[in-house]
Amino acid sequence: MGSKKKVCLAILAVLVVVLAGLVIWQQGRDDPAAAGGIVLDAGAEAWEGPADSAPEETGIRIPGYDTIYFPAGERQVQLTLYNPEKNTCYFTFSLYLEGEDSPLYISDYVEPGKAIRAETLSRGLEAGEYTLSIRIATYDPVTGTEKNGATVQAPLVVS
Repeated sequence: MGSKKKVCLAILAVLVVVLAGLVIWQQGRDDPAAAGGIVLDAGAEAWEGPADSAPEETGIRIPGYDTIYFPAGERQVQLTLYNPEKNTCYFTFSLYLEGEDSPLYISDYVEPGKAIRAETLSRGLEAGEYTLSIRIATYDPVTGTEKNGATVQAPLVVS
């Protein structure tokens, strides 16, 4: 093989490696999950929650919850976990029974103005009255950096 052919093959090999690298890099930009980034919750849907009368300067809006009802023994439950539309951050939600360390449910990221309305719990619950802790973590939508969070507690009736 001549030296010109060897040089041409070496250049071609370098171009193939560079092209493959560019393709992989672009896929990571198009799909943050591929790059270990933000994964939006597939179950989140557009949601117009209760009217927000809070002044603009109050910061991150955290929803409150009244008594929540789940069916006994069921893993499929309905609870509207929403990120108010005026927020500029993503939420993730984790559900815990008061006094327990293992979550019943953890969401992916939820955009402002969207809600998850049905969840699959890690286990069904026995009938009774509980306190449900809804842990809300907030994240910058561009960098994925965690911001302030909150824990909201609500009565839970399982019947």
